[in-house]
Amino acid sequence: MLFKLKITSRVLALALIVIVTTMLGACKKSSSDTQPPDGTSGKLRFVFLADSRGDSLGFPVDSAALSPIIREIDTLNPKPSFVVFGGDMCYRGYMNKEYTFQMFKNLFSKLINKGIPLYAAVGNHELYHEHASYGYFLVNQQHFQTTFNESPANGPAGYEHLVYSFSDQATSSFFAVMDCYYVTKDTQKINMGGHIDTTQMNWLKTQVAQTSALHKFLFIHVPYYYVDNDSTEASEADTTITTLWSFIDTHKFDFYACGHSHLYARRTIDPSLVPYPQPVHPVPAWSGNVVQLLCGTCGAGSGGGYIDPTVRAEWDVHNAKKTYYYTVIDVSGNTTTVNSFQGYTGQHTVFETFKITK
Repeated sequence: MLFKLKITSRVLALALIVIVTTMLGACKKSSSDTQPPDGTSGKLRFVFLADSRGDSLGFPVDSAALSPIIREIDTLNPKPSFVVFGGDMCYRGYMNKEYTFQMFKNLFSKLINKGIPLYAAVGNHELYHEHASYGYFLVNQQHFQTTFNESPANGPAGYEHLVYSFSDQATSSFFAVMDCYYVTKDTQKINMGGHIDTTQMNWLKTQVAQTSALHKFLFIHVPYYYVDNDSTEASEADTTITTLWSFIDTHKFDFYACGHSHLYARRTIDPSLVPYPQPVHPVPAWSGNVVQLLCGTCGAGSGGGYIDPTVRAEWDVHNAKKTYYYTVIDVSGNTTTVNSFQGYTGQHTVFETFKITK
């Protein structure tokens, strides 16, 4: 009886070893089969658009242009995980005796109610008062923070819902929203070219140091490179914007998405680019790691300013009158696919597709 028990124990032990070995082998095979070579898995879709403001107190938002775009976003298949708006949502942040942020946000309620968050960056028009011809107002900024309080609050203290980041682990993607018009008090100085203070820059450095994401995206209102003749605003872009671009170029961000200029323009920023208009400060020869994606009107006056023929040849520029734009981005594996749409107040169609491969 004792002899039979020993045999049975030995058989059970051997059987257990075989089962465990088989399971480990299966797990190893499953991991290598489902994990792409670059270590990412899954897919992610999101939408970027900017500049829907009207041009008067009686015309605060061009909802006739923006609403059809929102309806089309709602029909996308697969649906986007989120929408990022790049600023200048209304003619004034405060007008007709009320703040306009909730009115704008309500236009996206159909998407928000379906679990598609709206993330917003601050534009210069968000900080204007109805009867002030110039100047940024702190109370506007505070109301913006209150209205968009669903956005992450992981920015520096005082910058909650203005400067923030979020990630998607399934596609190894990192997203950062920056505020180039942040104020600590009312100011009459208008620097529409933008400024990134040391607090924001140090925060971004820390955020990037803590992520191993393959894909990185930055959203901000103001472009670094202008393609039309906004020479005054280009000259107002101080050296802090160059510092920001140097950082994202070094860390190989996929793209820098912006608005402000009322047109569409896209280019990989590499050493061959000659800035236009010429900046007032030196610009390094970049390594070509980052695309500037300027998608600057989903309702704001279309067409932009004058574009030099040389600039038009260097950039992929679209600035037809009565034409508005939005961009759909798909991340899968090591590739970011960007489809940009154009239209007026009816159906929009894809006019450009490009890929970024890491």
